[in-house]
Amino acid sequence: MDFLAFDKQSGALRPTYVLAGDQAAFRRRAAEKIAALAPEADLLRLDGPEASVGRIAEELHTRSFFSKRKVILVRGVEAFFPRPNAKGAEKLDALAELVAAHKGPDVLVLDCGKWDKRFRGSKAIEKASEFVDCGPLQDRDVPRWFERRAKELGSSFAAGAADELFARIGNDLSRGEAELEKLRTYASGRAIGIEDVRTMVELERSYVIWDLLDAVATGDARTSLRMLRGHFRDGEKLVALVAMLLWNVRRLAQGYRAYRKGGAAEVRSKIRMPWDKVEGFVKLASAWTPSRTRAWLRLLLDADLEAKSGGDEEMTGEVLVLRLARAS
Repeated sequence: MDFLAFDKQSGALRPTYVLAGDQAAFRRRAAEKIAALAPEADLLRLDGPEASVGRIAEELHTRSFFSKRKVILVRGVEAFFPRPNAKGAEKLDALAELVAAHKGPDVLVLDCGKWDKRFRGSKAIEKASEFVDCGPLQDRDVPRWFERRAKELGSSFAAGAADELFARIGNDLSRGEAELEKLRTYASGRAIGIEDVRTMVELERSYVIWDLLDAVATGDARTSLRMLRGHFRDGEKLVALVAMLLWNVRRLAQGYRAYRKGGAAEVRSKIRMPWDKVEGFVKLASAWTPSRTRAWLRLLLDADLEAKSGGDEEMTGEVLVLRLARAS
C-alpha cells in the first residue's frame, strides 16, 4: 500500500514491514507509527551495510529481558541487494528466508530507500510482509499533505499558502518538513500566509534558471548570454545548468498540453510555479510546440555530453544559448 493509506489505517502489528521509497520523511514517519503501536517494546536499530542476516536472526530469536517484544529497525537495506554484475543474490535470498519464517512476536522493519523488485528475494519479502510504498506523492496531493502536517503540528496554512510552498520547493517532502518548522516559528501562532512563504522559503534551484530560459525562449541572445555568464561567475557548473533547463523544458511541454486542453486556467491549475513566475510560464507555454521541445532537448543533451567529455564549459554554454535562441 502507499504511505498515505498506511498512515491512515490502524490495527494489529504485522511481524515484518518494508518501508521502501525515496521519501525519507515518509519512511521515518512510518517507522515512528510502527514503534508507537508497540509502546511496550524495546526499539533496536541496526545499520544494513554492517548487519548480517545472521545478526538480524539472532535478535529475532533472542528474547528481551525488559519487555515482551522488540521492534528491530534495519536501515539501509539496499546493502542486501546484489551489486551490479553480481552472479547471485545470496544475501537477499537469505533475508527473504528469514522474513518468510518470522512470525513474531518481535517486529522487523526493513527501511530501504531504493527497492529493486526484479529479484526473487525481493518478491518473496514483499509477499511475506506489509509493504509500504514511501515514494513521492502525486503533485496534486503535496499541498494537502503540507496542510495536514501543519495541522498535526498545531499550526495551519492560510488559503493558497500550501500551494505556494509546493510551487517553491516541489515534491521534496523532507525539505518540506524543515521549511514547515521554520514557517511555524516565523508565523508565531497565526496561520502561515502566502507572504510568509515568499519571505522565508528560497526557490528550489530548478526555478532559479527560469529567467535565463525565458530570455532564450524569446530569442533575446544578448540578455541570455549576460545571464549565463552571471551563473558561471556564481560558480554554477554547465552540467547543473543543463539539468535545470531540461527540467523546465519538460514542464513547458506539460504546460503546452494543459493549454491545449483548457487554456491558461488549465495551465495554472495543473502546473505549479512560484507566484512571480506563473504568468510568464503561462505565456510561454501557450506559444510552445512539440517541435521546439524536440529541438531544445537535442541541443541540451548534446551540450551535456560535451560538458561531461571535458569541453570548455563557458564556450559550450554560450554556443548552447545561441543555438537555443535561434531554435526559438
